[in-house]
Amino acid sequence: MDLLLKDKVALITGAARGLGQSIAESLHNEGATVIRADISFENCALVASENSKSLFDYKLDVSKQNEIQEMVNTIVNRFGRIDILINNAGICPRTEFDKITPEEWDCVLAVNLKSVFMLSQAVLVHMKKHRYGKIVSLASAAGKIGGAQVGAHYSASKAGIICLTKSMALTAASSGINVNAVCPGVINTEMTTAISPERIEKYKTMIPLGKIGSATDVANAVLYLSSDVSNYITGEILDVNGGLVMD
Repeated sequence: MDLLLKDKVALITGAARGLGQSIAESLHNEGATVIRADISFENCALVASENSKSLFDYKLDVSKQNEIQEMVNTIVNRFGRIDILINNAGICPRTEFDKITPEEWDCVLAVNLKSVFMLSQAVLVHMKKHRYGKIVSLASAAGKIGGAQVGAHYSASKAGIICLTKSMALTAASSGINVNAVCPGVINTEMTTAISPERIEKYKTMIPLGKIGSATDVANAVLYLSSDVSNYITGEILDVNGGLVMD
């Protein structure tokens, strides 16, 4: 199936590893020009990949509005538009509830939730000019049910993404822009390495499909919502969890 991503310009945050890296590869393989933004990169400029003229890296702290605006301006000046925004950047401290400090709470909400608001706001201005755009944000099953293996601030930030997605979808629909979110469950990434093997096996017994998901499983869902084959879908919160959460 042709997902109609050729010549589309896509921005993915938190793209240096894990889910973000897999999502970036999926969009790039479908023909999109991809900008991978991550705080771990070295340069606050569009640096082309050695292997492709349509893959770029950009150093970005998603919690800082001035950096976001500078990056968006740089991308638009270079390519004329941003067609796809994937809000993937996030952190997941596993601090127990009674040990979370206000400073840690603010940090998690700034990186995980406020960044989605700031990035989407900055990009929507340009998407509305072209009356086209796809915004997909990474939420989590923890945003629906809480999470025993993650901090309360992480769960709260992901719940915020779910509601923010619906609010943005209502606002952007009249401009021809689709806004959706993906809710991964237990996925085999760096985030799950902190979970004990015993706990992983217990999760498998709770998941109807009987297995842990892969980064590719999530990337495929994001790819679908980023493409024109999903043009009549907006405000959707798509679960990718093997049946762990059904709603």
